[in-house]
Amino acid sequence: MPKAALSDIVCSIARTIDAIGERWTPLILRDLFVGVTRFEDIRRDLGIASNVLAARLAALQAHGIVEARAYQSNPVRHEYLLTDKGRDLYPVLTMLVAWGDTWLAGPEGPPALIVHDDCGKATAGVVVCRECAAPLTADNVRFVQGPGGYRGPGTMLVGDHMEPST
Repeated sequence: MPKAALSDIVCSIARTIDAIGERWTPLILRDLFVGVTRFEDIRRDLGIASNVLAARLAALQAHGIVEARAYQSNPVRHEYLLTDKGRDLYPVLTMLVAWGDTWLAGPEGPPALIVHDDCGKATAGVVVCRECAAPLTADNVRFVQGPGGYRGPGTMLVGDHMEPST
């Protein structure tokens, strides 16, 4: 029985998971951000089966997150490049790295560091308010119903915990 599409749930988290939440997809995105863009290189780097990688890349293409560009014609071989929509996923991956470095890194420390080119320092993702730049935490935000929000599959109860929009 095929899984129900999360994209039908009236929730941005569900819709995002539907687009990038399959096993291997975040690691494929990581490789693309780092600059590993050719199919065979991604396959070798991750140790992923070719059919699984092909399916994940096809899904990312269908969502407009990556585009394929031929770099060889005989046989045809492609590299996969992030679109603007795909590059906008960078903060999501950065926050996964920050959480993993905080809670799952071994005693040796994080396996990789993110270095900010402008200042040359190792950094980590932080979530800040786009209006005032203050840090956002689970303790200083609340959810209110947005203009596209309504009760439906996957959101039948969560709406009871949100304030009405003003």
